[in-house]
Amino acid sequence: MAVNHAPAIRLTNAAAEFMDNHLGAHFHPSLPNPDIEYDPAVDNFRPRQDILLDKIFCEALQERKAFLDAIKAFRDEDRRRSRVELGIFEEAGWDDVLETVSNAQTDAEVNAIKGMSGAVRNLARRLGNAGDAFNAWLQILPNDAFGSAICGGFKIFIDAATRHKDLCQEVFDALGEIPEVIKDADFSFNEYQSEELFKRVAKLYTVIMETLKRILSFYQERASGRHTGVARNVFKAIAKGPNYGRAIEADIQRLKESASAVKQEADRCFHRRVGEMKNAQDFQTLQATHGLNIMQGVYAQMQYQLKCQIQCWRESKADNLALRNQMTELKRAATPQRSPRNGPTLRKIAQLLNTSPSTADQDMEEVLREAQRFPIFLQTQANQFMTSQKLQDWLVSPYSCALLAQASEGDEKISALSFVASLLVQSLRITDSEDAIPLYFNCGLHTDPYNDSLVGATGGLQSIIAQLLRTERLDFDLGFIDHKHIQALEYGDLEALCDLFEGLTQQLPRSTVLLLVVDGISFYETRDRLGDTCCAMNRMLELVDKASFVFKLLVTSPGLSAHVSKGFHHEQVYWLPEFDPEEDDGFHHHVSVFRNQAGVQVRTAQMRLMRSDSESMAID
Repeated sequence: MAVNHAPAIRLTNAAAEFMDNHLGAHFHPSLPNPDIEYDPAVDNFRPRQDILLDKIFCEALQERKAFLDAIKAFRDEDRRRSRVELGIFEEAGWDDVLETVSNAQTDAEVNAIKGMSGAVRNLARRLGNAGDAFNAWLQILPNDAFGSAICGGFKIFIDAATRHKDLCQEVFDALGEIPEVIKDADFSFNEYQSEELFKRVAKLYTVIMETLKRILSFYQERASGRHTGVARNVFKAIAKGPNYGRAIEADIQRLKESASAVKQEADRCFHRRVGEMKNAQDFQTLQATHGLNIMQGVYAQMQYQLKCQIQCWRESKADNLALRNQMTELKRAATPQRSPRNGPTLRKIAQLLNTSPSTADQDMEEVLREAQRFPIFLQTQANQFMTSQKLQDWLVSPYSCALLAQASEGDEKISALSFVASLLVQSLRITDSEDAIPLYFNCGLHTDPYNDSLVGATGGLQSIIAQLLRTERLDFDLGFIDHKHIQALEYGDLEALCDLFEGLTQQLPRSTVLLLVVDGISFYETRDRLGDTCCAMNRMLELVDKASFVFKLLVTSPGLSAHVSKGFHHEQVYWLPEFDPEEDDGFHHHVSVFRNQAGVQVRTAQMRLMRSDSESMAID
């Protein structure tokens, strides 16, 4: 027989060869594309990564096909023998597996199937605990079809085992081992995935397919009744003795070894990725450090210049003050003595205070607006204070009195106590009593010394005095303010402000009720403000004791007042109770009642005082 020595002819794809050999970037920017390659298996161009995965998962794909063929044969035989249609197999996911287990558990409990309820419940627990880890591993497979084969196999086995209660425990034990092995391996995948990692994932998938085929063969043998001599415990958990099927035990051991190999390579990928990120971060850190050093040098230079300017300003200010004092003394010596003046004008005092009386109104509007968004615990605290006996006694008392309301802890700039204090002032203004004067200051809203002139006890007194001077029905005599007093006010002297407030209030009629609310005093108990705060509050408390009119002082603190509280007697302090979630809120009802009645209660106390004075005058 003659031997043909002619060379074999290899057929190629002419179009693909032409694109590879003749078309480049000069023809189109996307050519050549290193990520795209011609795949003769499908006669088309595909991503190189997909072609590589097909080669890596070739054995896994064959094992998957063999498992699907075995499942199809099993379903056909089982349908013919039991005339029962098993669940849908295609396009199954892990959620479908969990749903199948849940349905089986419900059926076992409803029908009270002895021995099955506990087995199904145990399987549901094991699949649920390992579900997240197992589902995460499924996502790294090339496509959903690979994961559907596993999940579909689980569904088929669970559906079939529930119809053989003498087999369900063993089958469920074997199925529960697979996701638990994946969970115990503790994979950690990142965007860097090597070719070796995919090879080990493919090997793990192949072992799972072989294990599922082994479980299927055991189930077929037991369900058909052909091997009655097989021990009942063939499917018991790993390492439970010689009764466990040797083949299944070997498959599970291979599964563990394969999962461990995937774990090792995933860790290597992670460390490579960390190394790349560290190199990039080191470069960025070097650049950032260099820029930071430059900025710090500029900042140090600017800070030094600022200190020099501040020092020059202070020296200039001191020189100007000394020169002004000298000029004043010379002018006074050269000017003949005149009759005493009646003090400065109200406009002059208002200019010295350098604040607007409307600031208090804006603060109260902000507090009342914020209270509309109070959570339940703040609404409950507000209810407790509004309905407290100490607040009611303070309101209806016809005599001067002070009250400190504080909580054991808290740092809200707008607290439940802030809301009640603002509501009280609003209620008194609604009443429009001629002899009732409400004054208000919120410490928590004035804590920024760089953007706010009303900070600290000095700013608070300036705001309160400005509100008092705004009272149109009062005609204050400012003759008690001399030149030195004016100079002290110009520099914001705290004692001068206290003297001014006391001098103004001494001119109030006896029938007047002056209500002063200082909210959030704990914000002014800081180290740099504590001295002025205590000094101002002591002057206010002294005025409560000696005022000829009715002076009601309400001070609130969202947290514990460590210093101002020492000036109040025990009976003058109200402690806000701890939040009780079981307490009925009724917040809006209490707010409406308090707004309508608080001002009336103060007015009633004022009428009682006037009646008492009239009776005293009649007796005299």
